[in-house]
Amino acid sequence: MDRMPSDELRDTPGPGPSAGEDREARARRRHYARPAVDIYSTESDMVVLADMPGVRKGDLEITVERDELAIEGKIAGRQEAESALPWGYHRRFKLRTAFDRERIQASLQEGILRVTLPKAATEQPRKITVD
Repeated sequence: MDRMPSDELRDTPGPGPSAGEDREARARRRHYARPAVDIYSTESDMVVLADMPGVRKGDLEITVERDELAIEGKIAGRQEAESALPWGYHRRFKLRTAFDRERIQASLQEGILRVTLPKAATEQPRKITVD
């Protein structure tokens, strides 16, 4: 995994602070691993596939705020006191294409998170006929 497409999504390095995040949340996030991802684009969608073994649907948080997509999942049964092991997964991406935020979908199957970001109509290819 970890293939990145053109410039439609840009990986944000490390578990840096997100808007409104306090110091305690940033410190906790250091115990999270960056999941391996595959990202690909179709004419109508951008798709993000992330390896998140051990994460359950109820322990996932996916947010789109301003121009950033963030995915976070806590590993089921992992105690935060077990500092030698990651507590979960966290990764952020800068959105460089306009997406239809109302139609974003996510699913989790066998440890693979799939986030589908439909491109806004203005970003989709359009064939122009010549008169």
